[in-house]
Amino acid sequence: MSDPAFDDPRVTALIELALDEDVGAGDRTSEATVPGGARARGRLLAKERLVVCGLPIVERVFHRLGGMTITFHATDGDAVDSGTVLGILEGSARTLLAGERLVLNFLQHLSGVATLTAACVARVRGTRLRIRDTRKTVPGLRVLEKYAVRMGGGVNHRMGLDDALLVKDNHLALGGGDFDAAVRASRKRFPTLRLEVEARTMPELERALTAKPDVILLDNMTVEELRQAVTLVAGRVPLEASGGITLETLAAVAATGVDYVAMGELTHSARAVDISLKLEPLA
Repeated sequence: MSDPAFDDPRVTALIELALDEDVGAGDRTSEATVPGGARARGRLLAKERLVVCGLPIVERVFHRLGGMTITFHATDGDAVDSGTVLGILEGSARTLLAGERLVLNFLQHLSGVATLTAACVARVRGTRLRIRDTRKTVPGLRVLEKYAVRMGGGVNHRMGLDDALLVKDNHLALGGGDFDAAVRASRKRFPTLRLEVEARTMPELERALTAKPDVILLDNMTVEELRQAVTLVAGRVPLEASGGITLETLAAVAATGVDYVAMGELTHSARAVDISLKLEPLA
């Protein structure tokens, strides 16, 4: 049973857009070179160690192209070794050729996000730090990229601008500059939404504490500043570190005692992993 993310209408629209972009009016090379009744088998193969993500997309793409018999040998979230067969596909040779590149594009990217997230989660295992994503996603792919973060063991920050409040410096610069007024207005206008406020310095952190938000975002602070912030707050409000944090710096950030880290790298810089779809004719 797939995650509800794959039933999101935005994902359905994305698949339609991707098919229109790639297949267009038809796979002309296959139409010219492969008999219409030819059948084939495809093997989805992991060519490096990775965390699997995006298999339900394979079903949806090939369903849209006309159907395919698919048997999966892995599940999203599985950590697999190089050489693992993720699934077997059997059906029309032309259909397999038409969907081959698209399903690999999705699988390689989403598995890359999940794999990087899993590496980050492993780096801080045994600490209180939880790995969160950001809104730094590829336009149109946010639902799936945030799903991939979950498959890698991370947790999601807000999905968009409408499901949580985050008062930052730019809001103050454009809204009159009064921090207390901005927080009060946010609470009054949207009392049920989670409220997070940004602090870049110790004085800003002290000011943020008086607002009693749900979370305080510590923006671009050094490791030493993060440590000082944890001491000052003393557990009264969850703290989230953000700004240029990478896999290599995670251990030092975790050691400060902050609760969350927001990492844009998970989605905007994850390397596509190597997965192939090898095809062979069926009699």
